[in-house]
Amino acid sequence: MAGLGDSFMLPKPGHETEHLWVLITNPDPATHEAIMVNVTTQRPHSDTTTILNAGDHPFVQKPSVIFYADARIVDTRLLDAAVQRGAYAGHAAFQPAVIARIQAGVAASPFTPKKIKTAYAVFAAAGLT
Repeated sequence: MAGLGDSFMLPKPGHETEHLWVLITNPDPATHEAIMVNVTTQRPHSDTTTILNAGDHPFVQKPSVIFYADARIVDTRLLDAAVQRGAYAGHAAFQPAVIARIQAGVAASPFTPKKIKTAYAVFAAAGLT
């Protein structure tokens, strides 16, 4: 089952280009929901709350950022099923130190949706981070 730090190559809904997405919480045991954010190439207009560089993850080869504005709550059962049927590919897990930086950015980024900030606090209180 997908959990904290696992990453996947997925397209954003409505787009064909795949991005690297990472689970920044463990799934809630009752709902199987977790919070996921994506990694995108750093651009001049990017949210630079959390910058990743080569070495932070095997996929990251150039300065990249966490796109907190697009953070999502996902049902990990659906994610697992999509990977099993080959619709999406799993990628290397993120190291705990990098996950901690990404998690810290949830509250720090002015672009994180309020719904995600609230949900993250609930996940944290439940010990799922």
